Amino acid sequence: MPQQIDEQLLRKRAEHNDGDLSTLREVTLHQFDIERIENLDKYCRNLEILYLQCNQISRIENLGKLKRLQYLQLSLNNITTIENLEGCESLEKLDLTVNFVGDPLCVESLKGNIHLRELFLVGNPCTDVPGYREFVITTLPQLRLLDSKEIEKSERILAAQEYPAIREALLKRRAEKLTAKDAISAASSTSEAAASPTEESEHYLSRNAKATPKASTEDNTQESKQIDSPAQAPEPVDAPGTLANSAPPEPASDDLERRRLDFQNKPVPHTPEARLAAARDLAALRESAPKNGADFADPTKRKKERILFAPDGRVLQKNEGKYLFKWHSTPSTLVLTVEISKFLDTSLIDVDVHPTWIRVTIKAKILQLVMEEEVQTTNVACERSKLTGQLAVTMVKASVVGDVHEIRSRERLLAEQQAAKAAEAAEANAKAARPRGARTNPLSRSSLRQTLEPSGDSKGRLDYKNIFREQATHKTAPDSRLLMPGALAQSKIVDAPIIAADIAPDETFRDNPDVPPLC
Repeated sequence: MPQQIDEQLLRKRAEHNDGDLSTLREVTLHQFDIERIENLDKYCRNLEILYLQCNQISRIENLGKLKRLQYLQLSLNNITTIENLEGCESLEKLDLTVNFVGDPLCVESLKGNIHLRELFLVGNPCTDVPGYREFVITTLPQLRLLDSKEIEKSERILAAQEYPAIREALLKRRAEKLTAKDAISAASSTSEAAASPTEESEHYLSRNAKATPKASTEDNTQESKQIDSPAQAPEPVDAPGTLANSAPPEPASDDLERRRLDFQNKPVPHTPEARLAAARDLAALRESAPKNGADFADPTKRKKERILFAPDGRVLQKNEGKYLFKWHSTPSTLVLTVEISKFLDTSLIDVDVHPTWIRVTIKAKILQLVMEEEVQTTNVACERSKLTGQLAVTMVKASVVGDVHEIRSRERLLAEQQAAKAAEAAEANAKAARPRGARTNPLSRSSLRQTLEPSGDSKGRLDYKNIFREQATHKTAPDSRLLMPGALAQSKIVDAPIIAADIAPDETFRDNPDVPPLC
């Protein structure tokens, strides 16, 4: 069964939005083999970015109600025409790289998308039509970028001059193509005209000698004749019907292997129908592969069996996610810290504690470690840091009695007390290491500078010759204006008796007669 866009798939792809679809802005649905666009206008009307590349979508539909859609990615699909995008009023970028759009005239359906700035049609048959770029540039004047190439003003002017002739030629080409198609339909039988992709799939897988439906172009007809030639036709498959829509008998493993080799080595017509048929049959082969013990998707991606225990029962240590971890042991607890991304949801983490070993499963990747001491499996605390995302698993040792939370609180208090004692000891050591001869000058430089502000003399000058003598023989009267920054404070010098302690020189002071006086 092909994958459908349903509520379950959308909620699964909306994990980054906590599964909320009503406020979903971006969704990625690539490589799901989706064949039809549906239910997006029902569940996700506020979408702004939609990724649908690498699927089997054949039509652009059910997107008219996505008024906020700005970027639509539909590369590597089976789309043959551009349609049903008039309702996407906010569309700015459309990517249809490697599809089957063959008529450049279908670009005219984008005239109403006035906000469209970028259009990608590389790998479509329409890009090989003469005058394709000039026609698109003139038809969509709002474009700024076409096929990853910026549109210049001079190019737009020249394209507008050639536009009438190019459009007339494209209309004539469309009429001729429709006439040829009607002629082929009239000449072919009803069964051949109504052949489904499933029948082409049956022919591709079984290589029966029956005649294949006629293709719509001469190239596809020639490829079909080459496949039907007796030299290339393998032995027919015994089981009738197709793998996609019917339930044939379970084939043998060697038959499935031969079909897988056919998919890889035999040529396939490059048409939307053949591509859809191949995708359906590959999906059927993947579903049948586990029953027969074969992997048809990619043999190199077979999952290896996890070996978590040795044959003798020993627990093996594993770190599949290459996570950084650290052990921290205290007298009562054993703590394991694991560095995990803070953007990883906690629901994807599982912790399993055993007496002598622990297993942490992080997004299906196992971190299994053996502990040196036995712990209590029922007395464990698991926490994550909101800032860094680090996981901390605190386990109480088997010989300790008490709850893990009480033990952690007691250890935290003890650690704080030890840190305070260490700070006091460091301060005492710093005081003890201070030189004995060092003394603290009671008159700091800042106070000296404030004290020596211009005094109240008429000239407002200082006698710098007697600074030391004046400070030694006089005291300054307290003045509140000295404490006001920016104020023109004036200090008053008051006579005071000379105190021996004030004029006593420093013990380390030595008078040197060779030093000239300041004057």
